[in-house]
Amino acid sequence: MSNLGPGTIFVPGKPLTDIWAAPGLQWQSKLRAVIASPIRRPHLRFVRNDRNHFDVDNLAYPVLAVSGCGACESVWVTVERGAAEGVWIGEQPPPPPPAEAISVRIEKPNTSSLPGREPPPEITEASVVAPGMLLGLSIEFDSDEVQVGELSFAGPTKSRIDDLGPLLGFRPYMGRSVSDDERVKELRITRGHSPGRTGVRIVIWPLDAGLHPRP
Repeated sequence: MSNLGPGTIFVPGKPLTDIWAAPGLQWQSKLRAVIASPIRRPHLRFVRNDRNHFDVDNLAYPVLAVSGCGACESVWVTVERGAAEGVWIGEQPPPPPPAEAISVRIEKPNTSSLPGREPPPEITEASVVAPGMLLGLSIEFDSDEVQVGELSFAGPTKSRIDDLGPLLGFRPYMGRSVSDDERVKELRITRGHSPGRTGVRIVIWPLDAGLHPRP
């Protein structure tokens, strides 16, 4: 478990991903009651106790939408199983990824999430990272103007993750094959690594299954 630091708050209840359905709107109301100002470097730790696979970026999006997606300078999210469901909300920049992690640079990343799109050429022939294991994923944008907190389908992060099938593997979804992003249980998003450029570095590493058990 990562140290969320001083000022951390806990919002109890099952974290949800559908922000427009009635339960999702109720979840947003809970979040609005405790998030008083924009969070610039959100550090979110989600806990759920059902058998869903916990799509981490979808869980984070309602929290960031309430706190202000455009205010984010970095994002750090983890998700795990536990009895006391909810989300711990703190503010802390993510640490650098492990030195032994696998990394690849994409010079011209796609800008929106579209089904059936070919992956970037840099990873077309890549091997799946640590098959069957849960993963940490770091997305490091060159530009210092990227909206790293915008986790909707129109944002830069989801399109990056959806393109990573050769590295994450694939899973069936509604009659088609999609990136197996359900393996990702820790997500770190940063920007400003090379201002003036528009590329991105993707870093992936296996996680300790004891801290992030797969259902």
